[in-house]
Amino acid sequence: MSKNKTKKPALGMDISIGGINPTTRALLAKHLAVMQKAGLTITESLDIIEDSATGRMKKVIRKVLASVKSGNTLSESMSRYPKVFSGIFVSSVYAGETSGTLDQNLENLAEQLEKEKELISKVKGAMLYPIVVLVAAFVLGIAMSFFVLPKIIPLFEGLKTELPITTLWLIRFSHFVSDHGTGLFLGIVAFVVFFVWLIKQKFVHPVTHLFLLHVPILKSISRNSNLARFARTLGTLLKSGLSIDEALEVTEKSLENYYYQRALLKVRKRISRGSTLSENLQAYHKLFPKMTAKMILVGEQSGKLEDTLLYLANFYEVEVDNSTKSLSTAIEPILLIFIGLVVGFLALSIITPIYNITGNIRG
Repeated sequence: MSKNKTKKPALGMDISIGGINPTTRALLAKHLAVMQKAGLTITESLDIIEDSATGRMKKVIRKVLASVKSGNTLSESMSRYPKVFSGIFVSSVYAGETSGTLDQNLENLAEQLEKEKELISKVKGAMLYPIVVLVAAFVLGIAMSFFVLPKIIPLFEGLKTELPITTLWLIRFSHFVSDHGTGLFLGIVAFVVFFVWLIKQKFVHPVTHLFLLHVPILKSISRNSNLARFARTLGTLLKSGLSIDEALEVTEKSLENYYYQRALLKVRKRISRGSTLSENLQAYHKLFPKMTAKMILVGEQSGKLEDTLLYLANFYEVEVDNSTKSLSTAIEPILLIFIGLVVGFLALSIITPIYNITGNIRG
């Protein structure tokens, strides 16, 4: 089919899709929904988006368009690019194609992706402040160790007076840095790189994810964000027309926490044998609070499970917002105390000998 240039101005859209992030995917779903409601075919819609997109997304859309033109469905074509189109994206499109409600499913999907982006932004925003402060303190400590202390310590070593224990510790540390500076610096860099690599590996997730679920400051953010993602993803997929088994399978893969994934896997297997979602979630009360299971039970009995799940998603997203604010409030005094102790140690170590010298001169 040739490109329909005349229909582009009528849509009044300027699509600039660059890097493939949640915002990009949400825009793609939203624009596809608008074009479907406007009466365009899938190939015409993809043609317009491909013409306006940039970067990697442009290449992916071009390949999806070619696949659709060759006779494959949109969901089949998108499923070939799992790093670009997540399970919920493909499943929502598939359900829409099957039920004839593709435009509505794409709108629901766009809302889900937008909420997902907001959730991620809240969690990242909560962690940004303490990370920036700790990194700044670390860089300052490195600068002091390598550039400042080597110039001050010889002065103290030449003094004919008894030095405080903190100053002696500082002198020993300075000598260690001076003797092993290069190895120490490379070791620190290697440790940071290794640690970042390690926490991303799946085999350590049982440990790191358990840590996130039990540390007082972080556990509320981890639990509420997983519950919000569980409720919104499952609710969106059920609203799109997927069965509970299919929706749970996609939801399980969309969750980041290892223990929530494992729980949903077991729940899905039991549901396939005839039990309900609410009664299975009650077996995992440490992950899914009683309120969640009871509200899902009400949703099942009233036939409005997807609406109940979306309500729960909104509730837990507000809880994430409150938790992130509480994190900032709780961690600020801890960071201030830590920095104060470091500054106090340095001040005591450097100023005390100078004060002793001036006291002796006056005497």
